[in-house]
Amino acid sequence: MESAKRRINAIKDFYHHLGKFILASAVLLSLKQNIVEWVLEHGGNTDPNFLQWVDWNILAVPIIWGIVIAVQACAVFGYPLIKNWEERQVQKYLKEDESRKTTN
Repeated sequence: MESAKRRINAIKDFYHHLGKFILASAVLLSLKQNIVEWVLEHGGNTDPNFLQWVDWNILAVPIIWGIVIAVQACAVFGYPLIKNWEERQVQKYLKEDESRKTTN
């Protein structure tokens, strides 16, 4: 019972985290140009390399956060792609063994 509650809480936490990620990324990416323009106007630094650095740092937040979300998803839900592949391989080799037994 306690294990099931922990699993449900982990799933709920994941979906809350995912929702925050989507909302924050959408806001950040939609305001990206405004942020760069604000830095240009108020920062006093017009160096293109600096502006490109600011631009990439704005993009880095959703990228890194997305990687964290993917790791959390694997921790919560396991590795379904690998698990499905393993199950298909087991079934494949079982069928091959059965066909060898019937032909011999």
